[in-house]
Amino acid sequence: MNNRRAIARQAMAAALRTRLSAGYRLDRPVCVYDLAERLGVEVRFLDLPSMEGMYSSASGPTIIVSSLRPRGRRAFTCAHELGHHNRKDGVEIDELVEQWENPSFDPKEFMADCFAGALLMPKMAVSRAFAVRGWNMEQCTPEQALMVSGYFGVGYTTLVHHMRSALQVLPYSQASELLRVSPRKAQSLLLGWHTPQSVLVVDTHWCGRAIDVEVGDFIFFQGRAQTEGLCLEPSSGLHCGRLFQAVRPGIGRLEADIGWSAFVRVSRRDYVGRALYRHWEEA
Repeated sequence: MNNRRAIARQAMAAALRTRLSAGYRLDRPVCVYDLAERLGVEVRFLDLPSMEGMYSSASGPTIIVSSLRPRGRRAFTCAHELGHHNRKDGVEIDELVEQWENPSFDPKEFMADCFAGALLMPKMAVSRAFAVRGWNMEQCTPEQALMVSGYFGVGYTTLVHHMRSALQVLPYSQASELLRVSPRKAQSLLLGWHTPQSVLVVDTHWCGRAIDVEVGDFIFFQGRAQTEGLCLEPSSGLHCGRLFQAVRPGIGRLEADIGWSAFVRVSRRDYVGRALYRHWEEA
């Protein structure tokens, strides 16, 4: 256990140093693909059904991520592979299983998982995300966990496990209650209605990174808002906000009446290719 704690502390410190060296604040979320680009690591998406991710330092540091995984999983995989890059590993091929799902203990993989969690969800950033919304982390609800996980670009269960085990800000009993609620159920609770589609909920506290979605995804903005650009189209107006759908690759902007705005980047669904080009508009 002491060995695990030491590895976790070292991985967390390395992740925070990596953020700072790339010019990112510790109290904001990051897009892990943008961060990798700043570090000089190329990220590519391939449609690989049997592999989560891969890191290779040969011919320049490169990360391969399966495009067939959910969006939050892809982000965590990329951050995990950056952990291998930080260790200066040679070649690592990962059938990635988070440590809470894996009964065996591999120090190298545990380090990469801890690095990924700290890189994507630093304690300062998670604390701020709850505080600015007036929420108590220790009494976190499924709706709040889902909204904050979307803000950080990770999965619902990933955030809950991270808050419980790594950050130790969520009591075990509360985490267990949250994990009994499926992400789909949490989405219905947050929206107030049920839809089979994936909906990213955004508010005026969203800052620090662009809103990243794929063609076909929906964005629900809590309040009045309008769009710039051709990648988003209004879907419907509701009494508590506006629903938009991502209809084509590209970069646009979401703007609220109170002066808030954020860039929206839409990539092709299940995009295959260099991460650098994932938002390029179709010719």
